[in-house]
Amino acid sequence: MSITLKQLAQKLNLSVSTVSKALNDSHEISEDTKVKVQALAEELQYRPNLMAKSLKTGRSNTIGLVIPYITNPFQSQILEGAQQAALDRHYNLVFMQSREDAKMEEEALNALLQQQVGGIVISPSANSNERFLQAIHGKCPIILVDRIDFDIKTPKIGVNSEKGAYEATQHLIDAGRTEILVVTGKNLGINQKRLLGYKKALMANYLPYKPENVVYVEYGQTAEDLITNLTQLLDKRLKTYTEPIGILCTTDTLTIHTLGILAKLGVQVPDTVSLIGFANTEYADCMNPSLSTVFQPAVEMGYESVSRLIDLMEREGDMEEETVIMDPIIIPRNSTRTSPA
Repeated sequence: MSITLKQLAQKLNLSVSTVSKALNDSHEISEDTKVKVQALAEELQYRPNLMAKSLKTGRSNTIGLVIPYITNPFQSQILEGAQQAALDRHYNLVFMQSREDAKMEEEALNALLQQQVGGIVISPSANSNERFLQAIHGKCPIILVDRIDFDIKTPKIGVNSEKGAYEATQHLIDAGRTEILVVTGKNLGINQKRLLGYKKALMANYLPYKPENVVYVEYGQTAEDLITNLTQLLDKRLKTYTEPIGILCTTDTLTIHTLGILAKLGVQVPDTVSLIGFANTEYADCMNPSLSTVFQPAVEMGYESVSRLIDLMEREGDMEEETVIMDPIIIPRNSTRTSPA
């Protein structure tokens, strides 16, 4: 038979309110009391009565997660971390896709509200409506993950995109490439910081920034259209170079598609084009050639976002508008090698 909160309080000779706050890490409770309460709760395998809690608060013990595409390796890893955090805190997780469509995103958020979720983690779509997100946040706590450049007073979990792009550009320069093309999404806020990192790396190496070296790709189109349009853009652009160049891609989707397109165009990687990009695919080592990547701690980002959302839901009062920025890691492979592997 499972132990109740009241029984746990009686064993500790504390009030139910004090035990509840200690379990929820309330700032009102001393650290000594928290340690005692949490230790006994673990020993007796106490689990909160989520049904009773949902009846009291009017919200379910369910958290919503909205991401652009479940098939995107980076975003699926965010989901993995988010689900683990929900399991660790005894919450359910429901996820939905926006498919980079603002209207579909709004429908997903409304559907989650109708299910009376306790809170929502969202990686906004390319054309997300900030005013709509603000309105949802007024009804239900929201945490932003990855795409965090929105004026919403809530905790945000992101990655140091500028640093990642700077180090990736420097990696290409160290490989001997002084002409570097950037393939980026036209309407993704995170890409502005990645472009800034690219520009700063050029400046640090006394290389000129050339606007024509930035290839903008419209996000939100179908995968087929994206590949067709990107193939045309790259084919046209590559014909303007007479020496080997580097290419930096700013998203998982663009990085993986670019490697495939270069193969179709008969472009030798890394001899003619050295390629690196933001990508979390577990198959990077299996590609031909193996793909150099800017790896982002997506699982950790998903875990942290849900953990902070639950803290926001369970603590009394508002949580500080804190932004957590995690560092990416450059993983060099054969697509940028300077000598035979």
